[in-house]
Amino acid sequence: MRPSVVDRLTDHQGRTVEDFKPQQLSRVMSERTAGQLRSAMVTVVTGGTGTSAAVDGVAVGGKTGTAQNGVGNSGTPYAWFTSYADDGNGHRIAVAAVVVDGSAGRADVTGGGLAAPVAKAVIKAAFGK
Repeated sequence: MRPSVVDRLTDHQGRTVEDFKPQQLSRVMSERTAGQLRSAMVTVVTGGTGTSAAVDGVAVGGKTGTAQNGVGNSGTPYAWFTSYADDGNGHRIAVAAVVVDGSAGRADVTGGGLAAPVAKAVIKAAFGK
Protein backbone atom coordinates (compact mmCIF):
# COMPACT_ATOMS: atom_id res chain seq x y z
CA MET A 1 0.00 0.00 0.00
CA ARG A 2 1.06 3.59 -0.50
CA PRO A 3 2.44 4.85 2.82
CA SER A 4 0.32 7.46 4.57
CA VAL A 5 0.45 9.43 7.80
CA VAL A 6 -3.12 10.74 8.01
CA ASP A 7 -6.31 8.72 7.61
CA ARG A 8 -8.72 11.68 7.89
CA LEU A 9 -8.97 15.41 8.53
CA THR A 10 -11.41 16.77 11.10
CA ASP A 11 -12.68 20.22 11.95
CA HIS A 12 -12.52 21.83 15.39
CA GLN A 13 -15.65 19.92 16.45
CA GLY A 14 -14.26 16.56 15.44
CA ARG A 15 -16.37 16.16 12.29
CA THR A 16 -14.64 14.46 9.40
CA VAL A 17 -13.83 16.92 6.64
CA GLU A 18 -11.93 14.54 4.38
CA ASP A 19 -11.17 10.79 4.42
CA PHE A 20 -8.03 9.40 2.83
CA LYS A 21 -8.67 5.92 1.50
CA PRO A 22 -5.83 3.37 1.28
CA GLN A 23 -4.23 3.25 -2.16
CA GLN A 24 -2.37 0.31 -3.62
CA LEU A 25 1.19 1.13 -4.62
CA SER A 26 2.10 -2.25 -6.10
CA ARG A 27 1.51 -5.99 -5.63
CA VAL A 28 4.48 -7.78 -4.09
CA MET A 29 3.05 -11.31 -4.21
CA SER A 30 0.06 -13.24 -5.44
CA GLU A 31 -3.01 -13.78 -3.23
CA ARG A 32 -2.16 -17.48 -3.07
CA THR A 33 1.37 -16.82 -1.84
CA ALA A 34 0.08 -14.26 0.66
CA GLY A 35 -2.38 -16.83 1.99
CA GLN A 36 0.39 -19.39 2.42
CA LEU A 37 2.55 -16.85 4.25
CA ARG A 38 -0.37 -15.83 6.48
CA SER A 39 -1.05 -19.49 7.31
CA ALA A 40 2.60 -20.14 8.16
CA MET A 41 2.71 -17.07 10.42
CA VAL A 42 -0.47 -18.15 12.25
CA THR A 43 1.08 -21.58 12.79
CA VAL A 44 4.09 -19.92 14.46
CA VAL A 45 1.72 -18.40 17.04
CA THR A 46 -0.71 -21.32 17.44
CA GLY A 47 1.87 -24.05 17.79
CA GLY A 48 5.39 -22.86 17.08
CA THR A 49 8.04 -20.57 18.50
CA GLY A 50 5.66 -17.60 18.92
CA THR A 51 2.96 -19.09 21.15
CA SER A 52 3.65 -16.44 23.79
CA ALA A 53 2.09 -13.87 21.43
CA ALA A 54 -1.32 -15.57 21.28
CA VAL A 55 -4.28 -13.36 22.26
CA ASP A 56 -7.75 -14.85 22.91
CA GLY A 57 -10.28 -13.75 20.30
CA VAL A 58 -7.66 -12.28 17.95
CA ALA A 59 -5.98 -13.97 14.98
CA VAL A 60 -2.26 -13.37 15.43
CA GLY A 61 0.47 -14.38 13.02
CA GLY A 62 4.15 -13.83 13.54
CA LYS A 63 7.79 -14.66 12.93
CA THR A 64 10.36 -14.98 15.71
CA GLY A 65 14.06 -14.42 15.41
CA THR A 66 17.35 -13.33 16.87
CA ALA A 67 19.93 -10.97 15.43
CA GLN A 68 23.66 -11.04 15.95
CA ASN A 69 25.19 -8.23 17.98
CA GLY A 70 28.75 -6.96 18.12
CA VAL A 71 31.93 -7.73 16.24
CA GLY A 72 31.98 -11.45 15.53
CA ASN A 73 28.63 -11.74 17.35
CA SER A 74 30.41 -11.08 20.64
CA GLY A 75 27.49 -9.26 22.24
CA THR A 76 24.20 -10.60 23.54
CA PRO A 77 21.92 -11.20 20.54
CA TYR A 78 18.80 -9.14 19.95
CA ALA A 79 15.42 -10.86 20.11
CA TRP A 80 12.70 -9.86 17.65
CA PHE A 81 9.15 -10.71 16.72
CA THR A 82 7.32 -9.38 13.67
CA SER A 83 3.58 -9.88 13.68
CA TYR A 84 0.11 -8.91 12.60
CA ALA A 85 -3.23 -9.19 14.37
CA ASP A 86 -6.82 -9.22 13.13
CA ASP A 87 -9.84 -9.15 15.44
CA GLY A 88 -12.21 -10.28 12.68
CA ASN A 89 -14.19 -7.03 12.88
CA GLY A 90 -12.11 -5.02 10.41
CA HIS A 91 -9.46 -3.98 12.93
CA ARG A 92 -5.94 -5.02 11.95
CA ILE A 93 -2.51 -3.96 13.12
CA ALA A 94 1.12 -4.87 12.51
CA VAL A 95 3.56 -5.00 15.41
CA ALA A 96 7.33 -5.42 15.38
CA ALA A 97 9.11 -5.82 18.71
CA VAL A 98 12.87 -5.84 19.19
CA VAL A 99 14.43 -6.48 22.59
CA VAL A 100 17.97 -5.15 22.65
CA ASP A 101 18.82 -5.90 26.27
CA GLY A 102 16.41 -8.32 27.84
CA SER A 103 18.65 -9.09 30.83
CA ALA A 104 18.68 -12.72 29.75
CA GLY A 105 21.62 -15.02 29.34
CA ARG A 106 22.90 -15.46 25.80
CA ALA A 107 21.36 -18.94 25.50
CA ASP A 108 17.97 -17.65 26.68
CA VAL A 109 17.61 -14.88 24.10
CA THR A 110 14.83 -15.85 21.69
CA GLY A 111 12.24 -13.92 19.77
CA GLY A 112 9.48 -16.11 21.17
CA GLY A 113 10.70 -15.82 24.75
CA LEU A 114 11.52 -12.11 24.93
CA ALA A 115 9.98 -10.17 22.02
CA ALA A 116 6.70 -12.04 21.41
CA PRO A 117 5.33 -11.17 24.88
CA VAL A 118 6.03 -7.49 24.14
CA ALA A 119 4.08 -7.75 20.87
CA LYS A 120 1.27 -9.53 22.74
CA ALA A 121 1.00 -6.65 25.22
CA VAL A 122 0.77 -4.15 22.36
CA ILE A 123 -1.86 -6.24 20.56
CA LYS A 124 -3.92 -6.64 23.73
CA ALA A 125 -3.78 -2.89 24.38
CA ALA A 126 -4.73 -2.06 20.78
CA PHE A 127 -7.77 -4.35 20.90
CA GLY A 128 -8.76 -3.57 24.48
CA LYS A 129 -8.20 -7.12 25.73
